[in-house]
Amino acid sequence: MRVIPPIKAVINFEAAARLQSFKLAAEELCVTPGAVSHQISTLEEFIGQKLFQRQNRSIKLTNAGLRYYERTSSILSDLEQATTDLGRIHKQKQLKMALPPALLNKWLLPKFHLIANELEGVNVTFIDTLDYLDLQRDEIDISIRYGFEKPDGLYSDLLFKEDMIAVCAPHYHEQHFDKLSQSFLESSTLIYTTNRLVQWDLVLHHYGMKPLKWQRKLIFQNSIQAIDAAVLGCGVAFINRRLVEELLVQGQLIEAIQVNIDPDKVPSYYLVSSYENMQDENIAKFYQLLKKLCE
Repeated sequence: MRVIPPIKAVINFEAAARLQSFKLAAEELCVTPGAVSHQISTLEEFIGQKLFQRQNRSIKLTNAGLRYYERTSSILSDLEQATTDLGRIHKQKQLKMALPPALLNKWLLPKFHLIANELEGVNVTFIDTLDYLDLQRDEIDISIRYGFEKPDGLYSDLLFKEDMIAVCAPHYHEQHFDKLSQSFLESSTLIYTTNRLVQWDLVLHHYGMKPLKWQRKLIFQNSIQAIDAAVLGCGVAFINRRLVEELLVQGQLIEAIQVNIDPDKVPSYYLVSSYENMQDENIAKFYQLLKKLCE
């Protein structure tokens, strides 16, 4: 068990030793000089040594008192600094954002450096999820939602529509295909993503085609895996262009064929917050910065 002196008595002692006066210590601590004297007597009794020499109306630290003051002053300073630092951390604005994993990994994080400097003093926690979290219940400040309709009852803006393209590794096909065709299907493994609203089947239907009975497929849970598979030459993925922009520029992926889909059948990404959240200066600023990334 720790042998710790009465904290109140230590604080009174430190003030009196630093100011060399019970009266001045009392003024600083908003107590009476008698109360300061009483606390110091309590501390001296606890330690078993005199800390002050009391001379008429003046006081002087004893050798023991001087040593004790040096230690306690340092300890109280450290405690004060630790409390101040913790207070700064607590006062830093904490923002929480929810968005689909692929959008976070392949779109937002590669661009985040463009807005990071404008978020000084703001900590952002990212929640990568495909679920529509309740903003109030789950304490989410901003989210990006994927769907065909703008969310009702929430502050929201269209970020961008799905711009879907068929991509593969540069040398995946030995021959060049200009468009979706039977020969393309016969020579391709189609990469599917189960959580996307636009899939290869919709593309084939749009062109009046059907998958081959023996069509080779790879099916993944999310677009991150589908993109990685395409880069590794495992097949042709039907992916949002924004998720593979860097890979196209770097030449790790190419557009396998030109595919056009009816815009009315394509979902969108919406930036979403609550009207209450948008009254917060930091949330509103982050919201606008995210919109700028899409311009």
